[in-house]
Amino acid sequence: MHSLFRYLACLAIIVVTGCSNEDSGKSKKQIIKDESIRVVQDQITKKLGQQNHEQIIKGTNQLARNWRASDGTNKDYEQFCIGNFLAPSELRPNFQRIMKNLEIQNGYLSKIRYTINESESFTDVKEEKVDLFFRKSIPEANMFKGKLAHFIQLNFPFYTLDEKRKNGKNWDREKWAMVRLGDLYAKREDPDFKPDASDEVKAFEKYIGKYFFRMDHISLADGTYPFDKPLTLHSHFGLRDNLKEEYTRPGGLARQEITGKLIEHITAGTVPVDFIQDTTTRWNPWTNQLFRADSGKLKEVEIKTEGTKRYAGLLAEFMKKSSPDRFFPDRSTYPKRTFDNANLTSEEVEGLIRNFLSDPVVAEAGKLISARLGRPLQPFDIWYSGFQEQSGFPAGLLDSLTRSKYPDPVSLQKDLPFILGRMGFRESEAAYIGKHAIVRPIVSGGYSDQPPLRGDTALMTTVFNRHGLDFKAFRIAMHELGHVVCGVYTTKNIDHYILADVPTSGITEGIAELLAFKNTEGLGLTQQRSFEEQKEMLSLAALWYLVDIGGQSLTEIETWKWMYLHPEATAAELQNAVLHISGEIWNKYYASVFGGIKDQHILSLYNHFITGSLYLFNYFIGDVVMFQLYDAFMPGNLEDGLKNACCEGQTLPELWMLHAVGEKISLKPLMGTAQKAINNFKMKPS
Repeated sequence: MHSLFRYLACLAIIVVTGCSNEDSGKSKKQIIKDESIRVVQDQITKKLGQQNHEQIIKGTNQLARNWRASDGTNKDYEQFCIGNFLAPSELRPNFQRIMKNLEIQNGYLSKIRYTINESESFTDVKEEKVDLFFRKSIPEANMFKGKLAHFIQLNFPFYTLDEKRKNGKNWDREKWAMVRLGDLYAKREDPDFKPDASDEVKAFEKYIGKYFFRMDHISLADGTYPFDKPLTLHSHFGLRDNLKEEYTRPGGLARQEITGKLIEHITAGTVPVDFIQDTTTRWNPWTNQLFRADSGKLKEVEIKTEGTKRYAGLLAEFMKKSSPDRFFPDRSTYPKRTFDNANLTSEEVEGLIRNFLSDPVVAEAGKLISARLGRPLQPFDIWYSGFQEQSGFPAGLLDSLTRSKYPDPVSLQKDLPFILGRMGFRESEAAYIGKHAIVRPIVSGGYSDQPPLRGDTALMTTVFNRHGLDFKAFRIAMHELGHVVCGVYTTKNIDHYILADVPTSGITEGIAELLAFKNTEGLGLTQQRSFEEQKEMLSLAALWYLVDIGGQSLTEIETWKWMYLHPEATAAELQNAVLHISGEIWNKYYASVFGGIKDQHILSLYNHFITGSLYLFNYFIGDVVMFQLYDAFMPGNLEDGLKNACCEGQTLPELWMLHAVGEKISLKPLMGTAQKAINNFKMKPS
């Protein structure tokens, strides 16, 4: 998952803002009078002239909205503005000084947090008693206390997404950097403000982070256990990735059916609590009977299910993420801020997803998969992996290979330059990226952080178990390696460090998936296919991934709409709503593709969804971007193409894509190639 060190994200974490305690939890009313604003604007205009009109109006109004009683009186506001508004000749040198100092300050604070949080973040560092006290003592930067934030608000005003889109193509690089500086302090929260349900969210996310299932303790309807070896899988990552591998294993269908049945229980809240907590139990999910070993025999025990726990957690996430709405004068919402930060609108994202799912090519792909499997599609076949490169190799072989090559993080880190070389990077570039990346082990999933300072190292994480790195975790690592490449290239080659990021997370997810799809190349495994054949198979793999993530994304977006319309809902009401939403989306877009099967809820499984991240749409955008990059850069230009593209930095998604491939975010290259691939499959003898 994308977790790059961004200025916006960083400042949201490390900046302690300076509102007065008595205003905590209330909608902020502007205390600066219109008369004071007019006085300031008139005096600055008289001093500097009309050529600075926009900056004067935007800067003074923005600072007035964020001025608090603790900052001083209206007279203090007037004096601050008049004394600190920069003349044109002063703007650039002050901007350059701000950029230099913020890079150093934020970068080293990030390194401090990374070091102090090691025992909590990574599995290779033992937790000591003192670590908790260090975590509570991590230094923070209070930009408002010394009025640095006020100075920046006054002189580098905030521009809305509409304004950026209207004017951005005419801004030069320095202007864009100043605009992104203006984003940093556009809002101001109370330093003592504790979001609603914070404790509940922390407990729920810990619960979901350790939501594992002993698959060899789950039976089929007839009481047999097709998982014949000990296997513990995390939901959703492990369940999904293992199911993908079962397509290449003998007897895999029975194990996939167990996973599908388990998913039904997870979303319905009918998983037995004791089955999660007690590894001596055995469970038949078809009858929902639970057994415990007693004197060498299995005896049925009474079941207590999870009930609405999953949805109570999502409700807590909603309460926490929506509680800061009160600090925004326009009564902004968490979804609105999320899409604004992504430099996209929810309408255009939702439209892109719905248009894709309605495309006849999706149904044709479904028929092709059904023919290849020799059976009707089941809901869990949204995770069909037969078009991916690794499907050409037995899952057991891939696990054996990665475990032997990478028993620990150090061995993977040492091999990164060679992995990149096998993917097509020049030796010097592969060595540079490998030198500027560090691999760390975590409990589940994977994430990455870009270098906190220019020339520093990026972080990539994945899961190493006692047998080493299995293939599922290796593929995650290759995804995170894509984030590392994006972060290293962006921070290395950017002209203004505040632009050292991508304008929307979908772009870095696209680069990450580009390397993830090349995972077998990274291992040195190849298949005898022409480039056109590889491209066609990639298009089908990408298309079918979009089938999965498109529905998951729509469910997430629609659920957030529902929660804002029903802020007083109970966990039970939210559960009913989610099941209705996911079932409705399934029936509209999926039932006809999956043999008429209706009312399925697999589209509400993902952990991103249930922990309220509102992030899944970035994966959809990412897969679209991934194929556009592949189409433009392959064969033979991957490294140079990515280096050039990443130089655009954090402007707008459309500007980044135009710079990279000459076209905005578009499904056309993917859908055209996928249709061609399907046609070619139809021509092959059965």
